[in-house]
Amino acid sequence: MAEVTLWAKRLSGVSLLLVLIGVISYYNAMPAMFDELDPSQRHLLELETGESGEVNLDQLGEYVALRVTGEDSQSAELRLIDAIGSEESGSAPTRLDLERPGEDGTLYVPVRVFRSAQAGDYTLHNDGNTTLWFVDDVSAQKALFGNGWFVMMFFGCCLGIPLGVVALILVLAGRGQRKKAGGPVVMSKEGRLPTTDELYRQYRGLPETEKEETVADPFPGQTKVTKESQQAEGDRDWRGWDEG
Repeated sequence: MAEVTLWAKRLSGVSLLLVLIGVISYYNAMPAMFDELDPSQRHLLELETGESGEVNLDQLGEYVALRVTGEDSQSAELRLIDAIGSEESGSAPTRLDLERPGEDGTLYVPVRVFRSAQAGDYTLHNDGNTTLWFVDDVSAQKALFGNGWFVMMFFGCCLGIPLGVVALILVLAGRGQRKKAGGPVVMSKEGRLPTTDELYRQYRGLPETEKEETVADPFPGQTKVTKESQQAEGDRDWRGWDEG
């Protein structure tokens, strides 16, 4: 139990330190994050209504089309056409494709995602009524992990929070063991108060001590002399001495 408590203290200390490093690193990494993740600052294409533009895609890339949040912002209303005239359909955004805040507070919402598209040159058409941004997420992530502050923030938060959860589990487990071991004091069968050793064993949940073994008689086969026989013999001796 003492070892569990010790490890809980160690892990909670490490967790607090890592989270603190993550928070400090976050404020220092914010400029780089906005620079790489703000669609208005870092994009492959920015197309107004009815415009089109050329873009080159890598096979292992991940590309996202975004519009400013608002009415009809969830509608893709775009076409991505390859060199031979075939359209790349892409996929609808998932829960992992989050809205992105810009440095000026503008909120950008994903409307279409293109993962593992065939490498080559494409033409992107904006058929909607709002501005369309087309960004490369893989390139942005590579740039961010090249920033030291972002790496410290990432590992500080990703390691510190799980370690804190483990420390909390150990604390609860230690309390459960102490509660189980520290039960109420039980009176002995003879009705007397338990000794210090018995109290310690009850508190720790240890088994009771074994009964002491009876010491073997050093004079086996001899008749034991009782108090009554000793008193009767003493009376006879006094009587004989008094009568002469």
